[in-house]
Formats: sequence, structure tokens, C-alpha cells
Amino acid sequence: MTTTLRSAERYQGPDRAFARAWWYGTGRTFDEIDRPLIAVVNAWNEIADENVHLDRVSRRVKDGIISAGGTPMEFNVIHATDVLSEASAGMRYVLPARETIADSVEIMIEAHAFDAMVIIAGGDKVTPGMIMGALRVDLPTVYVYTGTTEVGRYEGEAVSWETVFEAIGRFHDGQITEAQLEELTLAQMPSSGGGASAYTGNTMALCAEVMGLGLPGVGSVVAGSAEQLRLAFDSGVRVMQALAEGTRIGDIVTPQAVRNAARVALAVCGSTNISLHLPAIAHEAGFEFSWEQFDRLALETPTLVKLRPSGEVSLPEFHRAGGVQSVLHALAGQLEPTPVRISQPTGMPAVDADVIRSVDSAHSATGGLRVLRGSLAPEGAIVKIGGVPEALLSHEGPARVFEDEETAITAIHGGSIQPGDVVVIRNEGPRGGPGFREMLGATAAIVGMGLAETVALVTDGRFSGASHGAAIGYACPEAAAGGPIGRVRDGDIIVLDLHNGILDVRVDADELAARPAAEPLWKPTGGVLARYARTVSGASKGAVLN
Repeated sequence: MTTTLRSAERYQGPDRAFARAWWYGTGRTFDEIDRPLIAVVNAWNEIADENVHLDRVSRRVKDGIISAGGTPMEFNVIHATDVLSEASAGMRYVLPARETIADSVEIMIEAHAFDAMVIIAGGDKVTPGMIMGALRVDLPTVYVYTGTTEVGRYEGEAVSWETVFEAIGRFHDGQITEAQLEELTLAQMPSSGGGASAYTGNTMALCAEVMGLGLPGVGSVVAGSAEQLRLAFDSGVRVMQALAEGTRIGDIVTPQAVRNAARVALAVCGSTNISLHLPAIAHEAGFEFSWEQFDRLALETPTLVKLRPSGEVSLPEFHRAGGVQSVLHALAGQLEPTPVRISQPTGMPAVDADVIRSVDSAHSATGGLRVLRGSLAPEGAIVKIGGVPEALLSHEGPARVFEDEETAITAIHGGSIQPGDVVVIRNEGPRGGPGFREMLGATAAIVGMGLAETVALVTDGRFSGASHGAAIGYACPEAAAGGPIGRVRDGDIIVLDLHNGILDVRVDADELAARPAAEPLWKPTGGVLARYARTVSGASKGAVLN
């Protein structure tokens, strides 16, 4: 085998016999060690829907690698699962896991001198974490996703995970019984996968496909399908071709590719968390993707698809209508050239024009997300404007201030929040949380209690892709970094002008600055979260570690 391979330099020749000896202990043969060594980085576990079936997917990836002359070697990364930790202290660990995943990929690839890798992602932080780690080592890399899930059915209606969260509010409001809530809970996830809606994991998978990191369809294919298993096999073959070509992930993840990914996510009402993960990916690739750039793209990019929960289109429906490839076709006049890719766009027009609209018949002339600025968020905040009720696009209301999500949820379910109020939840940012929890529990409580048309929420925390309504998050600077949100008091008038990108608090600037800042209710004294709080940057910088 040629000595240009990293693995050949590490494991071949008399002086490296001691290293081969350890491989032989695993049952490997000389011929296997002599071939290109391809890491199969898998997010499989038995904990979450996104991960439980990935052992089968990885077997097909490995079959493809072997058929093309490589030796696959699999290792796993962690997945701290958002869904299982929402509205709890466990959510503090979810975003920090992104950095641990990136570190794990870097450590394992460099420590063992792999020649290339296939990354099999499942989970909101897993896709960005894997891509970030892969960029650090800059080898030929092919992306495979866990896949999406068909909607569930309950009493004849399509249901998905956010439906359950919102139904908890309906239960507290006396609209449904506990037995009905449990029946709905059982119905919403008919199989494994990343879910039916534009959750963060699903949105980031679409972004990976847009950038050219995987094969056409990989971002929205249905989990466990025969199509997914064929894509997995072909991905194993493709990584061997990328190795022969010398195509590295750093050649693919360019500023143009990241901007294109943002455009497509904006065009389909993707998760607000792309405002966090795309800047972090750009950071690892050695360039900046700022919120200023993001907002410019949002103002230029039409909304072509209203994925759940902003609309009624599920990810499997989107896939069958043409998926990412058809959105690339529709937006061709706005996208930037990205010649180096794992696969070139297919140029396929949408199969169903009601699901994926043309630019001429777009839902709106602008994208599904916006960056807001003003006296409450001088460095910016993010809103999924495509999911905001018309009545709250321009709104003024009194602040109802809470120092954590749990207290806010209790107040919402208890009937303490009135129409017109603006719920403010602070000290939930990257540093103040610490860990930057999602406020899905609070937004779902507002929807479930029938307040979605009349109550807004503003926070320095972040949101799940399942959140919708007037949910404004990622406010920068966060309270723990001295941001104005830390000085807001009950009754202060919050001003929303979303079409014009404004988020203000109607308090004299000198008075606001003179107020004492609210302290977090809890601070870690050691461990992962204490280290994270000391080193994490703000949301607008991608919450990367300094």
C-alpha cells in the first residue's frame, strides 16, 4: 500500500510491528491493516429515537467501504439527548456535548491515523459536533444522517413531538384528560429517526446536504427505509473515491457553502439553532459567518416551504417532493458556486409544487428567521418569524420576568400570564445557564394554554426547532455577560417590531444601566459546566469555546 496514506506511515514496516500487534489482537489480518483505514464515526446508542437504529445503517456503510477496497473501523460518540432533558437541569449538558463530540472525533482520528471517515449523525448537536471535529483533522469525509420520521396519527390528525409538549398545556387547561395525553404521547413517534418536523437535528442534516457533505437525499431520507440503507452503502463507496481524489472536508466547507446552507434553511423555516451551529462550523473552518451576514440572507431569501411546526409539511413529505435538491433547483439564481462537493446537485425540480414552491409563488419574499436588534439585545436576538402569529409581529406589552424556565412554566400553567404579556426568561444563556438550555417547555406551555396569539417570550436562552409562536431567543449580550436583559423588571414595556428587526425595552438608557443586574439562581462549582461557563463565547459567535 502506498506510503502516502497516514495509516501506512503509522502501521507498516518493521519499526511499527508493535502497533500491528495490537490490531492483530482484534482479529484483524495483515491485508486488512494494509488497506486504507476508514473511520466509521457512529452516534448509535440505545437511548434515543435518533440513534437506536444506526447500528444497521453503519453495517451498510461498512459494506460499502469494504466493497471499494477499504477497511472500516467503527467508534461511537456521545449524544446528550435534547428531548429527554427538556425543561430540566439535564438540558444544561446538551450544548456542551457538541464540543465533546468535536473533541472526540479529533482525538480518535488523530490518535489512530485514520485515512478518511464516514460520520453517521443523529441528534441536534451531533451533526455540528461531528462536522466541527472533522474540520479540525481535515480528511476526506462523507456525511450520513439518522433519517426522518413519518408523522404520527391521533384521532385522525397528524401529530409530532411538539404536539405532545403543547398538549401538556391543554391538559393543565382542562381541555384533555391524562389518559388522552398518554394516548397522544404513544401515537406521535411511529418509528425511530429524527422526527417529522424541522427540529435542529433535521435542519442541520439539510444544511450538510446543501454544503455537499453527503449524497443527494441524505438530509431528509426516512429512517430505516431501504432507500436509507442504499444511501449508506453508497456513502461507504463514495468515501473511498474521495480518498482517491484527495477531496477533504475543508475543501467543501467554504464560506459560500455555509451561506448556501443558511439560505436553504431559511427557505424551509428551519430551526433557529442554525444561527448557533453554522457560525461554530465556520469558526472551525477558519472563517467567520456573522449574524449580520445571516440577516442579509434572511432578507433576500424567499420562504418556499413551511416545514412543521411553522406549517404542515413533514420532513418525509418534503423528501418525497424533492427535498433539498429541489430547493437548490428553485433557489439556483441566488446560490453561490461550490464546485468541490461529495456530490453535485441533481437539478431536480419539485415533484409537488404545493410542498416546495417556486420563487414566484413563495409563501413570503423573506426567509423564516430574522435577527433582531435594539436596546434589549444590542448584539442581536433570533426569531423564527415564519412561525409568529400576525398579531404579534408588532407588539408592546409588560414584561413578566423569570430567572429560569421552570418558574416560568409553573406561572404559565398556573394561569398567571395574561394576554398581552411578554414573558422574559433570563440567565439561561451559554454562560449564565450555564449550558444554554432550550426554552421549548415555556413556548409549548404558552401554546397549550391558548396564549400563542397574544403572549410573546423573550430570552437569552435558545429554542428547539419544535418551538413556534412569538419566541425570541439568543439575546446578546446574555444576562451573565452584562446584557440589558439582566436589568429588565416586571412591568417594563417590551417593544417588538419584527418586520423591522427591532427588540426594545422602553426604559431610559441611563436608568437601565444603573439598575443592578440579576444573578443566576444557580452556579456550578466544578465539573463540565463550570469549565464551560468560564470558556464559552456568546451566542452570536456560535457559543464556541475560547
